[in-house]
Order: sequence, then structure tokens, then C-alpha cells
Amino acid sequence: MARLTDGTPEARLTLAVDLLAIVVFIGVGMTSHHDAAAVRIFLRNLIPFTAAWLATSWAFGTYRPVANATLIKTLVVAIPIGVVLRVAWVRVWDLGDFLTFAGVALLFASVFIGVGRLLSTVIGERLFGAPSRRVQ
Repeated sequence: MARLTDGTPEARLTLAVDLLAIVVFIGVGMTSHHDAAAVRIFLRNLIPFTAAWLATSWAFGTYRPVANATLIKTLVVAIPIGVVLRVAWVRVWDLGDFLTFAGVALLFASVFIGVGRLLSTVIGERLFGAPSRRVQ
């Protein structure tokens, strides 16, 4: 079975920063909806998105090696899957709310993960002398 990363320090750093970006995305979303104090609400948002991200990343080889093309594929697939999993968890099936949440989640997750990728690139180059992201 394939591993989640290619084992390089750059891939491991990028995975950690991407997951941190998802945590920040969830946290910012909760504070904008005044849900900041509820650990249960945080987890009901974090678990579906993180599970979707990790499963999609493994399937697409997002971190084997780290590349911009697989990041885009992962975002386009994992975030909507995370939305579906979250909707199933909270059992809210209103189509309008679902589509709005999916659009907002994709936009903001892309921003947070994109910023995270920029940071992991800079940090990786300083720590490991890692090359810039490959375009595949």
C-alpha cells in the first residue's frame, strides 16, 4: 500500500502545514459564526474535513512528491467531500445552505491552504534546501 508522503522532510512539513491550515480554516469559520467555545462543534467540523483531506491526499498522491497540480486536484475533491460528510454528520440537508457552505468552504479552505503552502515552501527551502514546487 502506498504511503501518504514520499518520506521527504519537505513532504512531511507540507502535510503538517496543510493540516494546520485546515484547523485554522475551521477555527476562523467558527469564530465568524460565534461558535468559538464549543469543542464539540469544532470536532464535528474538523473531523469530516480532515478525513476527506487525508483520504483524497493519499488517493491522489498529494505528498508523493509535493506538487501544485495535485494540490489543486485535492482541494477540488476533498473540500466538497468534507462538506458532504459534515452535512451527513449534522443532518442538515437544505440544498441552498449546502451549496452556500460548499462554495464558502472551497473558497476559504483554498485561501488558507494556499497561504500554508507558501509558508511551507519558504520554510522548507530555509530548513531543508528544498526545491520549489514542481508543476505536474
